[in-house]
Amino acid sequence: MTLKIYGPPQTRTFRALWMAHELGLDFTQEPGMDTQGTPSDGLLEANPMAQVPAIDDDGFRLSESMAINLYLARKHGLLAPTTLEDEAQTLRWSFWAMTAVEPGLLVALKSALGILGVTKDMDAAKAALAEMARPFNVLNTALDQRDYLLGGEFTVADLNVASVLSWTRLAGADLSDYPNVEAWLERCLSRPAAAAAQGG
Repeated sequence: MTLKIYGPPQTRTFRALWMAHELGLDFTQEPGMDTQGTPSDGLLEANPMAQVPAIDDDGFRLSESMAINLYLARKHGLLAPTTLEDEAQTLRWSFWAMTAVEPGLLVALKSALGILGVTKDMDAAKAALAEMARPFNVLNTALDQRDYLLGGEFTVADLNVASVLSWTRLAGADLSDYPNVEAWLERCLSRPAAAAAQGG
C-alpha cells in the first residue's frame, strides 16, 4: 500500500511532502477536503480533527507535521538522528519551531498577505516580525560555525525548522541581521526536494 499524504502544499502539508521527497518515497497526495472545505473520509480516519497534514502509511495513521516527519525519518533511516543526544536536539528544535517561532510568523504571514480573515496590514506584519528578534538570534547563534543544526549534515531537525522559517519569505521578512539563519535557510530551501514539495 502506498503512503497517502493528505493536504495541499500551500499548508503545513509542505513539511510532510518535503520529507517524502527527501526520502524518495512512493506516495500519493490527496487534498483531504473538497472545494467547500468538507473533509474527506480518508482525512477524518487519519485525523479526526480534520486538519492537515495527516498520513496513512499502510494503515498506520498519523497527524501533526513534526510527528509525521520524525516518524518517516526514523522508519526509513534517513535524515534521522543517530545518537540519543542528537535525537533530543531534534525534538528540541522541532518543538522550539512550533512554540517559539510559528505563532509569531503566522501573525506576520496573515497580516502581510491578508489571509485567513485578517486584513492586509504591512505595519502589523513588520511589528510581528520585530517580535521574532529573540528566537531569530537564538537560531543565528546556534548556526555559528556550522552548516546545519546538528553539525555538518542536513537532517530532519533542519527540515522541520526550515519548513517553519520558510514563512519568512512569504511574509517579506528581512533576515540580513541574522546572516547565519539567512544562509542556512537558503541551503535548506534550495534543496531539490523542497522545490518538488512545492510543485516546482
